[in-house]
Amino acid sequence: MTMGRMRTGKVFQTKRVGGKREVFELGEHFFDFTWEEDSGFGDSPRTLGEPQVSALKWDLAYREGTPSWETGEPAPELVQLVKQNRIPRGTALDIGCGTGANAVFLAEEGFEVTAVDISPTAVERARTRAALAGVNIHFVVDDVFHFIRSCPTRFDFLLDAGFYPYVRGHSLSAYLDFLWRASRPGSYCLVLAGHAAETAEGAQPGVTEEDLRLELGRLFEFIDLRTVRLGSPLRPEGYLGWCCFLHRPVPPNFRG
Repeated sequence: MTMGRMRTGKVFQTKRVGGKREVFELGEHFFDFTWEEDSGFGDSPRTLGEPQVSALKWDLAYREGTPSWETGEPAPELVQLVKQNRIPRGTALDIGCGTGANAVFLAEEGFEVTAVDISPTAVERARTRAALAGVNIHFVVDDVFHFIRSCPTRFDFLLDAGFYPYVRGHSLSAYLDFLWRASRPGSYCLVLAGHAAETAEGAQPGVTEEDLRLELGRLFEFIDLRTVRLGSPLRPEGYLGWCCFLHRPVPPNFRG
């Protein structure tokens, strides 16, 4: 077993001071992790830090303001795909659900939604959002790597709106193992990620097209890959990013 530390980058928040919206930098965030052998894509973290420790670090962004990635609205890319019926209704997993805008949208559209986040404050707000919308969602406060090891469900649709860029640098094999465990042949996946060409302050870690194809292409085939503007309360114009719509191939003679 190996122990290490993962740098997730800078985290920003917004809050009102004297009637004006101010942007604050919360500094560099690090998570401790341990590794164990696995049968999926090689080594994967047994747990990305103790939940109560990691949760405090992410929770700070929610307790003291609005994180830079929280728009309060479902991602336009997700809305478009669902409205176009390109994602079959079924079970859905929202990875790092935040305050639940995407999860609530999916539930309203007829999906059976499980939403996971390590921040208790974020999940509490997500539960409130779901209650106000009158939808049922299974919310889980947990580290996603820990969650998937005890989850019997293999989901029809996976949504990752920003988690992948933060973990790929030190935990790529763990992330791929997570996707492999969470999906099944025939599952669809939507990944929204920052673009490596975006240099504005507050942007999430960025990736290139080559990164996406080499890394996510190990498990999925690409249905659509295009540049988009990712929404943020920090910038009206948002940040340059990627929309990756993926499908896990079905082997010949597979019986699901």
